[in-house]
Amino acid sequence: MGVTCQILIDRPEDGAFKAGRLVTGTLKYFIDKPTKYERISMCFLGKGDCEWTETDAKNTLYYQNKEKYINQIVNVYVRRKSEDFISGGFEYPIQFLLPIDIPPSFYDKICTIEYKIIVTFAKANSFSKKNFDVRIPVTSYVNPCTLEPITFGLKKNLSFRINNKINVKGEISKTCIKPGDTIHMTLTVNNGTDLAVVIKTELIKRLTYISKGNHKKYHEEAVKNTCTISTVAANAVANLVCLASTYHDLFSIQHAKVMKGEYMIRLKAKLPFPHANALLDIPVVIGQRKHEVIAPAAVYYEYNREQPSHSAMLDQNNKFRNEEDLTKYEKEDLNEDSEKYIKEVNGKDIVQEEI
Repeated sequence: MGVTCQILIDRPEDGAFKAGRLVTGTLKYFIDKPTKYERISMCFLGKGDCEWTETDAKNTLYYQNKEKYINQIVNVYVRRKSEDFISGGFEYPIQFLLPIDIPPSFYDKICTIEYKIIVTFAKANSFSKKNFDVRIPVTSYVNPCTLEPITFGLKKNLSFRINNKINVKGEISKTCIKPGDTIHMTLTVNNGTDLAVVIKTELIKRLTYISKGNHKKYHEEAVKNTCTISTVAANAVANLVCLASTYHDLFSIQHAKVMKGEYMIRLKAKLPFPHANALLDIPVVIGQRKHEVIAPAAVYYEYNREQPSHSAMLDQNNKFRNEEDLTKYEKEDLNEDSEKYIKEVNGKDIVQEEI
């Protein structure tokens, strides 16, 4: 039988570990007969991988990317004497500290972001190794795209008509929400045309996969049951309240180089043929902010052995004493991609796109 191993994890109530928090548990293993091991170790590994192919008329192109988020190793046992043999049952505490700046666990056909604890039994004088592992589900914090309510506008001019202007102004009171919360949006639609216009809003999920050479693949889908549709009569003004309820399993994906996951409210003014529709995407972020996932003060090991160094992470994790400090920091350190997106969408308060 050799060695048997159990990796028992103290799972949180919601089933997932938060970035910046401890992963704890107990390692139990049993060696049925005296065996000479060079080393028994635990590794906490977090990594992201993506790969896909694209085919044109002549070629098939292969894209991939990978990165590591955490790679902590603890030696449970190291052989000291050439004659050391060990057998019997043993226990060892599991304590690993998740960094703050990591993406959440994610799995689909193109990309995997996963965290694992891997226990390795390496025999002496041999290349033989036996591995046991357990997957650790992780959720992470998000950087808001803005800390203030976001205002936006959409204008549409109809060609070859005297009364030809449609003007939509709106506001989203809170653009960074927790999973399961509702996005509130107010719209004022001034329809100065002699045509009825349909105003549609919907929550959109967009995944962007990023290869090593920065080639990108996009996947976009509407989130079910988030669509609102209203008709504004010709030469009328309408005040609309639009609600988009999110789900507990929705979350933005940040802090990764292999992919990003974004959400947006898509505002569309739909017009009868032959007029083109007008469309605007307003970014929103779904997830917990940093002050909601602050890490504990320290990591302690029960064994009198050298523990892994967590000092570099602890300083960052305990940087914010309260939400006010965190908010001040976020204003100075908004996610660069989100900040650029806001400037593109909202720089002049009005964006128009013909489709």
